[in-house]
Amino acid sequence: MKLKLAFEWFLNPDHLPFLVGLHKGYFENYGLDLELIVPDEHYDGLDELIEGNIQFATNEPLHLIEQFDEKFLSLGTYFETKGGVLLKKETYEKVKNGEMITITTPVSNDVTNTIGYEIIRRYFEKEGIDVSRGQVHFEPNGFEHIKYMKEGADGGWLYFYNFEGIEAQHEGMDLLYLDAQTSGFANFSALDLFVNKDFYHANEKVCKDFDAAVKESIRFMNANPKEAMDIYYDHTKEAKSALMDDILRATLECFDENYSSNYAQSLPILEFFREIGITALDDERFKTAFLH
Repeated sequence: MKLKLAFEWFLNPDHLPFLVGLHKGYFENYGLDLELIVPDEHYDGLDELIEGNIQFATNEPLHLIEQFDEKFLSLGTYFETKGGVLLKKETYEKVKNGEMITITTPVSNDVTNTIGYEIIRRYFEKEGIDVSRGQVHFEPNGFEHIKYMKEGADGGWLYFYNFEGIEAQHEGMDLLYLDAQTSGFANFSALDLFVNKDFYHANEKVCKDFDAAVKESIRFMNANPKEAMDIYYDHTKEAKSALMDDILRATLECFDENYSSNYAQSLPILEFFREIGITALDDERFKTAFLH
């Protein structure tokens, strides 16, 4: 069967299970012909999934809440890292002095900006510092957090440690990492595998076969990290580099071969978002987006 899967952003190491599955023939073994789609915009894949134009999509679990639709069904969180907001060390003093700070972000809207501000607010609250909403300006940019921070931004919002954290180390940047552990919130720096609910119920065996192929890919990656890295370079035609080698090694530690469609695992994220007032989604409706 012909299947389409849309990424949340550009093709990157977070999508390794799908590349490995194609190159090792895991999808083909189940009779699945998988097409990978790189969207023009971050929400395009989710919109196409809702419309039924594609069958699968990957995106951060926060969008299951932010963009909630009855057609969403999460097969689980297959990838998880640390993440949230990056800040230059000198930004600490600017915030402490009540100065305005600029945070670069690839997704700027009322919801995502509210979450980013809350992460910053909670981090500094632990330090005994009050941060007003007016102190934090979110600047819409691309996904190159480190580039924009080197050009003058005080921080970056919506970073993944396995990517931007590793890049910052290579650049020798002295940063503060505002993540779930340091700022006290439910971690959503992850990727879920979403399927159109109508398609799932009409093609349950196909979806279970797809799920099995992804898990086979992750098991292979865990057992053969060097070959998984080679598959990434071969598929993308990207030139090998010390930076990408380290990003790939860090990313390979983030995949879960036992992921499942688990409501209880994602509930803390919903509770966090309700706590800060960005959603009124109730537990029972949210539960419909999971199998268990």
